[in-house]
Amino acid sequence: MRYAVARGRRTRRHRGGTAALGAAAAARLRSAGHEVTEVVTDSLEHARARCGALVADGLDVLAVAGGDGAVSLGADLCAVTSTALAILPSGTGNDSARSLGLVGGQQGTGPLQALMDDRRRRIDTLHVPELDRHVLGSVPAALDARISARANAWPRHLGPLTYTLSALVEIALLRRQPPLRYTLTVDDRRSELEALVVVPANLPYFGGGLPIAPDADPADGLLDLVVITPVAPLEALRLLRAVRAGRHADHPAVTITRARRVHLEGPSDIVAQADGDELGPLPLTVQVSPSSLQVVAPPLT
Repeated sequence: MRYAVARGRRTRRHRGGTAALGAAAAARLRSAGHEVTEVVTDSLEHARARCGALVADGLDVLAVAGGDGAVSLGADLCAVTSTALAILPSGTGNDSARSLGLVGGQQGTGPLQALMDDRRRRIDTLHVPELDRHVLGSVPAALDARISARANAWPRHLGPLTYTLSALVEIALLRRQPPLRYTLTVDDRRSELEALVVVPANLPYFGGGLPIAPDADPADGLLDLVVITPVAPLEALRLLRAVRAGRHADHPAVTITRARRVHLEGPSDIVAQADGDELGPLPLTVQVSPSSLQVVAPPLT
């Protein structure tokens, strides 16, 4: 079996984390007799070039050590290919790994064992045809996109707390901002509305552990479109707590719709996010690419 393990460089500031987990994975794979290429990189652009060449050459498994941005890059490279994606979560949020049952207990133990066991399953991805980009988790495209962008600019040592703090700042600014107006075409149904949150989701979690689409199934051939219409700032705070607890689906401002495709038209200053990283400005289309990705992960029970 041919493996590649992609990880960031070990630095004096970060002696463990991504670098240590990736190195441990490479060592265990070699001890089991596999051919392993290590991709040690300083940037996602470099990782894309190196890992993309390996996938094009018929790599069996690409193991990505890092956060949701690195995992999303791996999913984009491996989608609609014969290469399976293995996730070694060592980021601040680890939402994709959490959604796939790979986070729990001592960090890295479960994913490393899953990698060695080579248990695979096929899941869907979200395809953005305008950019020819496959996204694993979700595409926030409203206030949630602004929150993600703000969180990305804050210090990483805050961990998953960055999303909550960023959400509090954006909620506090609601009174000063004009409403966000959208035209959504969900499959063949077109509607115009104002919204705080617009998230086409393939996986349950985003934002550092928030179950925004609690019943999302990445193998059902459908996306879960989560829309939250405007509420007062105080109610937005209550809704944030409800989202964190996964109890928001019955709130009157919340609609969750299953669909195969959604076309998003909205404010020109909104930059949609892909698993927490910048994707592009609206309008964009998000559609399900069924069973397009093999992941190394145990079946969910």
